[in-house]
Amino acid sequence: MAGFFSRAAARANRGLRRWRVYRAGFTLVELLVVIAIIGVLIALLLPAIQMAREAARRMQCGNNLKQIGLALHNYESTHRRWPRQATGPLPGQDYNEPRSSWITAILPYVEQTSLHAQYDLKFNWHDPVNQSAVSTRLAVLNCPSAPRRDGFEWTVLVSYASSTTTTPTLAARDFYKGATTDYTNVGGVSTALNNSLPQRLDDPLNSGILKSDAVALAEVTDGLSNTILVAECAGRPNLYQLGRLIPDGSAPKTWSGSASVSRPFPTGGVWASHSKGFLIDGAQATGFTSTSPGTCAINCSNDNEIYAFHPGGAMSLMADGSVRLLTQAISVPTLAALVSRAGGEVASAD
Repeated sequence: MAGFFSRAAARANRGLRRWRVYRAGFTLVELLVVIAIIGVLIALLLPAIQMAREAARRMQCGNNLKQIGLALHNYESTHRRWPRQATGPLPGQDYNEPRSSWITAILPYVEQTSLHAQYDLKFNWHDPVNQSAVSTRLAVLNCPSAPRRDGFEWTVLVSYASSTTTTPTLAARDFYKGATTDYTNVGGVSTALNNSLPQRLDDPLNSGILKSDAVALAEVTDGLSNTILVAECAGRPNLYQLGRLIPDGSAPKTWSGSASVSRPFPTGGVWASHSKGFLIDGAQATGFTSTSPGTCAINCSNDNEIYAFHPGGAMSLMADGSVRLLTQAISVPTLAALVSRAGGEVASAD
């Protein structure tokens, strides 16, 4: 009898162990349910994480512009005028200054005194003497939302001191290397756009603050908080339209030079370049800039238009030092009014 109970107990113990092993695992259905739940959670969390990251990048982009604004105001306090958008390059004997940009002028005010000392103002920015300086990448000049890329200008450079025209046929286009920037001045409004405005500007090509001649703070009569000082034109020298990179060899080409332009490389992406600023034209809704004026003010093309990689708009520095997000819904006439410093228009970046 004792043997019988021992065998029964052994069988019971083996069954219990099998039951415990069975209950410790997952069935295939349970495993699939868990995987599905995890997938749903990831799908819900990933956009939120991406939005949080973009919010942080946009905040850093705004901080960059605030530093640039502080530097520009310190420059203005010292010199009683803001810097010109560029030195050089106009035709004629009186315009033989070495080419450089307004960013070069404010280097000491963005804690780059040593870099400014390294840069030789007696030479063009693209001269081999300045190659080391202009190849220095500055974080304050690059928006974190914009892609990293090689910096260069693909442009025509002629000896303006002995020239009477800036026609591109005077010389072949060539590559001139330098570190990138995503921020630029807007010198004014194009003639074609100005002719379509309900309130035309007297001097549209020089209606901005950072333009061909130095401007004093008192000349910004439209109000510092309602006038753009610097804005994003991110991604240059690569051509972007509606968030898409237009690869080399693809149409449409850039607007500047018609038949002589055979590659999609907008100028102005190098921080030391004199070609940085542009005039507001407005792009087409397709991203094309070959027809002016266009109806799209923000984020349709970075071919000499305001452009950023932020969803919904682009960051801008106003003349009072504040930073605003210019939404993609803004109209081209409103943007033109915000660019002009003394047009008498009633416009607000809000």
